[in-house]
Amino acid sequence: RRRPPLPPEVLEISERLSDLLASSCCESKEGGGSPSDNAEYVRGILRLVDLGGGGGSTATATATTTAAANNGRSIVLFRWEPLAVGLRLLVGYLEKRTGELPAPPPDDEGEDYEDEGTGLGTGGGGVYAEGPRIPRIHPADPSKVEANGIAGATADVNASCLTNDETRCRPPHANSPVFELMAALPAIVDANVDHAEPRVRSLVAQVVGVYALYATSLLNWLDSIGSVEVENKNGEKRHQQNQQQKHQLESAIRLAQSRRRAVHSAILLSLKSHLEMTEPSRDENPSAASDGALDDTTGWRALETNLHALASYVDGCVGRGDGSDVGGGGGAAGEGACSGSYVDEELRLFLPSDDECGWFLTGLEHCCVVHVNRHVRAAGAAVLGVLVKSCMRSSRGPSHRDLLVDETSLFRSVLKNSLRSTLEDNWSQVRMAGSVLCRRFVRALLRIHREEDGGEEDGDDDDEGEQDEEELTEFESAVDEDLVPMLLPRMCLNRFYLAQGVKLYGQDTWRIVFGAGGSGGGGVQQNGHSPDELPSSEEARGGGGMGAVARCAAPLCRYYSKMCDADNHAVREAACQGVAELAQKVGTHPLYAEYLSPYVTVLLQALLMCFHDESWPVRDEACLACGTFCLAYPDECLPELPILFDRWTEQLTDQIWSVREDAAVALGDAVVAYGFSMLEKILVVLRKSLPAARDQPPMTRAEYKRLQNDTAAHTGNQLYSCGSLAPKLKKGPAPGAGRIGCSSCVVDRPKAPWEATDGCIYLLRELCVRFADRDATQRNDVIMEDSVLLPLMTELGDVCRLSHYPQGDDLRTTLWRQLPPIAEALGKRRFKGLYLDLFIESLARNLDHQHGGASQLSVHAAGQCAEEIADLIGVGIFRGRLEATGRGEDAFDRVIEERRREKNAAAMGGGRFA
Repeated sequence: RRRPPLPPEVLEISERLSDLLASSCCESKEGGGSPSDNAEYVRGILRLVDLGGGGGSTATATATTTAAANNGRSIVLFRWEPLAVGLRLLVGYLEKRTGELPAPPPDDEGEDYEDEGTGLGTGGGGVYAEGPRIPRIHPADPSKVEANGIAGATADVNASCLTNDETRCRPPHANSPVFELMAALPAIVDANVDHAEPRVRSLVAQVVGVYALYATSLLNWLDSIGSVEVENKNGEKRHQQNQQQKHQLESAIRLAQSRRRAVHSAILLSLKSHLEMTEPSRDENPSAASDGALDDTTGWRALETNLHALASYVDGCVGRGDGSDVGGGGGAAGEGACSGSYVDEELRLFLPSDDECGWFLTGLEHCCVVHVNRHVRAAGAAVLGVLVKSCMRSSRGPSHRDLLVDETSLFRSVLKNSLRSTLEDNWSQVRMAGSVLCRRFVRALLRIHREEDGGEEDGDDDDEGEQDEEELTEFESAVDEDLVPMLLPRMCLNRFYLAQGVKLYGQDTWRIVFGAGGSGGGGVQQNGHSPDELPSSEEARGGGGMGAVARCAAPLCRYYSKMCDADNHAVREAACQGVAELAQKVGTHPLYAEYLSPYVTVLLQALLMCFHDESWPVRDEACLACGTFCLAYPDECLPELPILFDRWTEQLTDQIWSVREDAAVALGDAVVAYGFSMLEKILVVLRKSLPAARDQPPMTRAEYKRLQNDTAAHTGNQLYSCGSLAPKLKKGPAPGAGRIGCSSCVVDRPKAPWEATDGCIYLLRELCVRFADRDATQRNDVIMEDSVLLPLMTELGDVCRLSHYPQGDDLRTTLWRQLPPIAEALGKRRFKGLYLDLFIESLARNLDHQHGGASQLSVHAAGQCAEEIADLIGVGIFRGRLEATGRGEDAFDRVIEERRREKNAAAMGGGRFA
């Protein structure tokens, strides 16, 4: 169906290459050769690339010339698929050849296992070459990790090469077809780096990466053996032949380095030209082709893939030699020599004094900070990440690592500005790329700090540094004062970010930097909240993560307050969670609570602003955070208590059930914080709102179903984000609020009376669980006596019997889910004697799903409730109470039997549906 059709030559070459691959697989299983040494295979790949390249005399084989009907112009249509297949085969071929070389010794710090892999080839994705990258979580034992992409494949091959079967290490000879391939690659890259098809450009980026990896691996191999040694068993004449082969191979490797540098020059030239581009006029519809799409979401011509290619090239430069023996630049060791290390070879790009190359770092900063396209921003962060890795990999480490630690370094300034922007980007893709860059940069600084201070720990530091060692974590010591206030708040907030990849990666980074297995003791966040086992200052250097957060309280609180007013609802939600963590962990700590005290008012005002948010997850988190703040700082929150109480009671009637529940939790915290006076206010609210369901307008189920399916009733309602179920909001003012969400959310479903009763059920649960028993109450002056609780529970049982509206099933579902914890809190004797009869009849009716047409949710909740209460007071006693109502005992027996079958199936490993 595609036009023009593929020519016969392309099909013939493809078939022949497939046969060669199949035969090589069979031979390799039998211990034979591979297509690596087959010149026909290499030339077939190059021919396939040439046929699909659109240039030269052979290009017409895949093109068709047609005449336009309107003006008679000739249009040449090329098929790019042969080019793409050829490039993919090139990637596989060079991957195989790289696997035949010995692997370089790993670094002591295990840098190759620190995050997302190299991304060179299929499955790596380290530079977004094949779609979104899934970062690797830091392994407990890097030596047992099965790496993705080339790094893992190469490690596996080389491990077998160096141990079990050394004959598999087959460096090339001077006449190997691989050098013919490497000679042709610079022209291929130069011709296709700006290709109109983005998939071709992505493949070019992969080719560049594996080309750099193989070429620099040859340098490592040559440097490790000193010279090419060939066994001499046939006298002097054979020795002379071997010497000649040695010089030929060294010359071929030197020439390969020059060609590698030529590829890099082509990438830089294309990158510079695209950085100078501006958005064209759309009068002639430039978005009709991929090379004209310049907007906020799609690729910016070839700029993104140029950054991919550059990142692949830098990551592929794994050379560790000093460049003194094998030089391609005609100079001494250092900048310009072919050492195989990117920073060694291209140091001029990092020097601010070089006017000719000054565009490089400023251009990367522009891509990360200013550029409108999210893919470009993410790719720019990936380039900076591999540049940091190259600085740490450099053979002249101390001098080149100054690029990371010297405050006057332009590269460090670019990293700082890029991290500030990408770590708070609105797009999760960019925020993820910034998180990867942040981890790599921080780990590099920690490694440099350890190397510099390694000898000082055993020296004379009795007078100097002892106090600093106790007060600061290693993170604060390694990262300078100008970076800590910028990095730490963003690292904290991203642990709560809505996108799971960003959140989990940020939590793992926190563990690496502060965790028990890292450098000084913080805590890993689980599901967006801190664990209870955060180390204290006695257990970790400098107090671990908690100590660092406390000492950074001023910039952290300012940042959280700013993010509570961000345009992105996911950011506002994460900021509220971060504020709640501060109150819960730092605010209750005996050593660090005073650090946070001066900023309680500022944080509280930010949370009050979020109480008005139209995004219910933001309101939900703000509600919980305010309750936590009242527990930690009751005196500081007292002036705002009237406003907080109004907001909590308003949230108690919200349209979202989780908001109602968390409002009840916050009110329970307020009772713990302020005692009986707060309880009296809450009881007034309960007595007023608990019967609200009686005012729910009558409606049949048929009318309710018609309302749900009415198109007009749903037109103009709330819009929802593609990234979550939270409303799709833009920041905008609204009457009665300092900052509400969206300019288009003027139509909203009004609150229903039954929802106020539903919120009161959660509030009753909180009061019973916290204050029902005198021996287990959370505050001695607050006890829920039966004289207070029994009238409320009686009213609740009466109002939940109402069935004149279909949402009554939802209300009863909430009741059955909350009644078991209430019963457990009240105790077996007290609940059975005073409260069980208030609900037993409604529970029996709901259990019998054949009566009244109850919803399946309420039937299931009723069954679960019956089982839990029966376990509390005894199955026989509970069944007898059901028999007294005249219904429900048969349904209860079915429920108990069903639960028994489920438990037996689960015990046998079959699960619920076995």
